[in-house]
Amino acid sequence: MTNKLSKPIRPENDDCCGGGGCCPCVWDTYFNALDLWEEQEAKENASTEAGKTD
Repeated sequence: MTNKLSKPIRPENDDCCGGGGCCPCVWDTYFNALDLWEEQEAKENASTEAGKTD
């Protein structure tokens, strides 16, 4: 069994320095985590839809 990812929390605007020098930027980390979460949700929804019998 795999652990279900929680939807990532969007950083506050002031969490980013805005200078582009952070590696990784809080936004990079957030959007990567959001992509993983969205993939997980899509797979879960697809398996739920496949299991439905109407």
